[in-house]
Amino acid sequence: MPLAIPTIAFLVFTTLLLLGKIGEVTYCFLVASAALLGLVLHGFSRLQELDLKNLRLVLREIEQTKKELFVREEKLKAIVVPLAQIVAFTGASEGRFVDLEAINLKREWYKRKVSELASALELATTETAEIQKYNEKYAEIDESMGGRGVLNISDPNYQAIKDNHEKLVSELFEMMKIDLKK
Repeated sequence: MPLAIPTIAFLVFTTLLLLGKIGEVTYCFLVASAALLGLVLHGFSRLQELDLKNLRLVLREIEQTKKELFVREEKLKAIVVPLAQIVAFTGASEGRFVDLEAINLKREWYKRKVSELASALELATTETAEIQKYNEKYAEIDESMGGRGVLNISDPNYQAIKDNHEKLVSELFEMMKIDLKK
């Protein structure tokens, strides 16, 4: 095989010389170069296989790296939803007894940031809904309070509001229990 390349080159150069496409000096130089190439390839068999071995090694390393990246991506996706839920829950639940305007502003900020996170991570709509469910439940609790920060005993619908509030809070705890079982 190492002698096949210079032999083919010799035949091509001879044909070009006979057709008058190259001169005698050029022919001598090309034949001498092909002969030298044949001797080098024949004498140093490592040169014949060096590139192929490196190519196989590189392809093998690329495949391993690709598999490792895929595994890391799967791990990251498994981490993203619980992390976003923690962020959403923390944002929805903290600071409950501060100014109502501050609560609403903070809730809207958290909701927007979680939406931005979900879109940046290209999450499916079901995953986005899973992340936002705590924000939505706290918004429902706030709505049941009728715009008040705190429920007073003197409120005319105190018992109905309190019962609805307790129902929503128990639903919230059930959601958390379901998440803990996953």
